[in-house]
Order: sequence, then structure tokens, then C-alpha cells
Amino acid sequence: MRITNPVDGWLQVVACSTFPDAAGEMVLHPRCDIDGIITAERVAATAVRYSGYDVPKPKWPRPGTVLPVTVDLADPTRFRIEWDLVPTGREAAERLAEHLRGEQQADTSGHRPFPRVWREVEHSASSSALVNGLTPQQMEIALAGGAAALGLVPTTAKVLTAHEVQPSSAPGGTWDIALAVNDPNGGTGWEAVTRMSFSSSSRRENRTAVGNELPVLVDPDNRKRIIVDVVRLA
Repeated sequence: MRITNPVDGWLQVVACSTFPDAAGEMVLHPRCDIDGIITAERVAATAVRYSGYDVPKPKWPRPGTVLPVTVDLADPTRFRIEWDLVPTGREAAERLAEHLRGEQQADTSGHRPFPRVWREVEHSASSSALVNGLTPQQMEIALAGGAAALGLVPTTAKVLTAHEVQPSSAPGGTWDIALAVNDPNGGTGWEAVTRMSFSSSSRRENRTAVGNELPVLVDPDNRKRIIVDVVRLA
């Protein structure tokens, strides 16, 4: 498929056919059908359907998965899933382990980073519960560059207090952070609470100290929708 005006985007998988390996039957090139939502910079969120035989078995998606795509700016129904950027389960686990050990190396390949969001067990991809006013899938999309499509804009906020949430599977714990938010439109700021998980105690201590300023993504029309912008924080 020729994409004349390519932009980086994301496909949030809403429904996907299961891999047809039932009853020991081996299918070499099964067809994968996906229903989902395309989001990208300067592109309105668009419902799309994908059907193809080019999906690698180790990367077969499930509902809730977010896939990197190249989208045609003029027609978002024209898109290409970038399967080479999608990690297998083993690759994702290895990358997370490297990240937690602080061994993550700079990507020199020119590829976009795949969304990397710490998932609490109760906030897994199958959950529709809102955290920070967003679903887990919306958080991944926002942190992967699709904030504008969700109505979120960048600003900064000052830490007022921080309290640990129990229980948490994150090494540095999961914390509710009370923030004094600067209005991105220059108006009167407001106070809000955002929840964030940390890969280490030292990272948490550096970022939740009272008075520390954090980059955030906010919805000026719904002040409960706020997340720390880890891309600008890095």
C-alpha cells in the first residue's frame, strides 16, 4: 500500500481474531482480522479494520494491545502496521529487565520507541478502569505521542505531596502525587492528583520531592485527566 503523506501513529486493538491452532492443526499463514482505533498527530481518532496474512505468530495481538503504524495523513484508513517494531513477549520482558537494571541503551536505529508503560496487575490491558482519568490504553497512546488526539496538552506542575498506594508490584512503588498545575493556556492553575509507578526507589525520591517541578499532560476541559509526561521527564 502506498502512503503518500506518512505520519507515525498507533492502532489500539479493540477486537482481534484468535490464532487458529486449535486441535493441533498447524496453519502456516493464518489470516488476522483486527478492529481498532487509529490515533496520530494531526489525525482525528478513526475506527479501522485490518485483515492480512502478514502477522508474525509471536506478535499476534490481543484486545487492548497498542501497535505502531504508519498512517496516511490525508486518509487515516490507509495505514501500515510496523510489525518489526512490535516486540515479542520474550523481547518485551528482556527490555523491561534491562530498563529496570538501568542498562537500556540509546536507540540508534532511528526507530520510534514502542510505548513502555508500567502495568499494575489490576490495571492490565483487559481492564477498562480509569487511572488519572484515562484508560491504560489511552495512557499508552498519550505517552507514545498521541496526546493531542486525546485532548491532552503539555504543561508543568509542582509537587505538593506524595503518598504510596498499597499494594503495588512496581519496584519503586505506586504513588499518588498531589500537584499544583500550571494552566497551559495562561489562566489560573489548579490542584490535581496523578498516580505513577516507579522502577526504583531512587527515581521515586527524585521525582516526588515536595516543590519538584514535573512535566505533565493535562486536559484543560477535564482537570482530572492528568499524567506525568515521562518522555519529557527522561
